[in-house]
Amino acid sequence: MDIGRALTFFTEDERWIEKTAIGVGVLLLSTLLSVILVGLVGFFIVMGYGIRLLQNVRDGVNPVLPEWDQWGEDLNRGFKLFVVQFVWALPIVLIILPVTIISVIAGNAGGSDAEGFVVLLALCATCISFIVAIAYTLIQPAVTIFFAENEEISDGLQIARIWDWTRAHIGEVVIVTIVYIVGSMIIATVGSIAGVILCGIGLIATIPLAQLVTYYLQFHLYGQLAAAGTRGTNSSMDIPSPMDIPNSDDDDFTPPKIIE
Repeated sequence: MDIGRALTFFTEDERWIEKTAIGVGVLLLSTLLSVILVGLVGFFIVMGYGIRLLQNVRDGVNPVLPEWDQWGEDLNRGFKLFVVQFVWALPIVLIILPVTIISVIAGNAGGSDAEGFVVLLALCATCISFIVAIAYTLIQPAVTIFFAENEEISDGLQIARIWDWTRAHIGEVVIVTIVYIVGSMIIATVGSIAGVILCGIGLIATIPLAQLVTYYLQFHLYGQLAAAGTRGTNSSMDIPSPMDIPNSDDDDFTPPKIIE
């Protein structure tokens, strides 16, 4: 896993400034329009662009950064990936929502017993949500990688396959997850500080830039995971099975010659 390259790969592209500027512009416009939900379209486009970035890393395509020339296709990809991630996040929502409703009802009822019940219920829900959230975070690489194979929603919802793949690559998955979380925090902090230094108005550019670089980091790491998984599959397929070894009883069997 080349963590350093995941942070700097985009600068190797001769047109990285232009491509990054376009991405920053899309995220900036999306943020400004997010109040009326139209901005979600821009975020879907960037997510779809990230899928193409993952595919380039997985397939060894250069330059790694795709061109911004598939707006409609990227929107479609990004929306599908959003649906997949939303479905996987439903267990967390289904845990938190009922607890919130019960807490409000019990709180309005008043009484020390009701308050104690609310606190206990909230504590249990928090613990369960935390565990589910960790599981959700750890399966994200597999979910995204499998979705990127055929870009179909069903590919990202293969529960058994995603679980088996994550368990088989748990070491790499944990490393990628930690690097992504820590890296995104550092990138966001640097972007905020740089924006403040630029008299505050710089935040208009540095915040979406930090978001885009975080997308770069995430999808490049996932692409490396996908490439490693593909190499592992191919190497295992090259090992002949016992059924492939000729039997001496076969008519076409020719014993090897011994070279003296």
